[in-house]
Amino acid sequence: MRRVTKYALLTYSTENVGDNIQSIASRRFLPRVDYYIDRDRIGEWKNKNQHETVKLITSGWYMRSPFMWPPTDKTLDPLLISMYINPNQVDHKCVPQEVFKSEKSKRYLKKFGPVGARDKSTLEYFKKNDIEAYFSGCITLTLQRDPNIKKAGYILAVDISDKLYEYLLQKTDRKIIRMSPYGDFYLPEQSRFVVAEYFLYLYQSAYAVVTTRLHSVLPSMALETPVILIKDDKNYDPVRYAGLDELTRSAMEGEYLNNYELFNLDEPPKNPTRYLKIRKDLIKRCSEYTGFDNNKTFLTINPKQLIDDENFISVFTDSFSKRSSSMINGWKVDELREYSDQLANNLQKIQNAYDGLVYDYNSIKYTSLSYLTRAFKNRISRKNKK
Repeated sequence: MRRVTKYALLTYSTENVGDNIQSIASRRFLPRVDYYIDRDRIGEWKNKNQHETVKLITSGWYMRSPFMWPPTDKTLDPLLISMYINPNQVDHKCVPQEVFKSEKSKRYLKKFGPVGARDKSTLEYFKKNDIEAYFSGCITLTLQRDPNIKKAGYILAVDISDKLYEYLLQKTDRKIIRMSPYGDFYLPEQSRFVVAEYFLYLYQSAYAVVTTRLHSVLPSMALETPVILIKDDKNYDPVRYAGLDELTRSAMEGEYLNNYELFNLDEPPKNPTRYLKIRKDLIKRCSEYTGFDNNKTFLTINPKQLIDDENFISVFTDSFSKRSSSMINGWKVDELREYSDQLANNLQKIQNAYDGLVYDYNSIKYTSLSYLTRAFKNRISRKNKK
């Protein structure tokens, strides 16, 4: 029986919408999606039709628990590209770098390699373990901007500190919209993709982007929106960002706070072009792998019709519902804290009263003892005189 080629796309059950943005980038090179495969359960995926060849672009962070590597299904023909392995990560069930350098994993990586490493830390890890690899960059650099999305005047501030946000408010009259790619995104697959597309719509239509997140800075570059990466103490990881932070304009938070002209929001400088060579190579490898390239747009939805989209309505209303629940719980915490403070205050009063009683007791005890001692001495003295 002649083998039939099918196409699969990675899905996720994470709090990070940036994961789905990676899949949207991969989707550009698929003529269709026949299967969805959970990245974190790839090792247990089984194809019912063993007469198929299933092409899968395996970009992303490997892996979250439950850890399943390497894939075991014989019909999978993966393109190992834009893969990231944290050399320092220790999961509560496994140590990813140990699993990836197992003999079973090495055989798989060598069979379908060379491996495209998303960052230079992963590249170093592969080479150290005798696995042929190269620096591919992130698949999100291949995102194709939509020609119909018009540029707006707002600034996107993605996971920046309150201090930096307040600073930027003082520097520009433009609307600054704070957002985060992290949230309660345990949603059905289609809902997650709708949200991810909307994020990309915002990244392209924004006047400029200020962010601490890779999943914001790289798509913004691909969509040709001026962006600066803020290397703060909370989110910046030189291991995870290695090689990728060299492609964009970046600054330490303190550095930017002291020199606004590094990235003037009213006249943001164009992005560096260093990423273009990596983007071109990624597009070439992925399109040759599948024989397809949708060089038109990342959108499958009309953003202006989102107000009527059930998936988007679900996300929008659910976020308010959870926020309301969080606030109510917060009020309960405040009430408990107030009650706790009252108890602590009462306890302190009791302690003070107790300390006072002890002091009075000791004073009386000392006074009585002194009086008795003097009386006894006087009696002895009178007796001796007689």
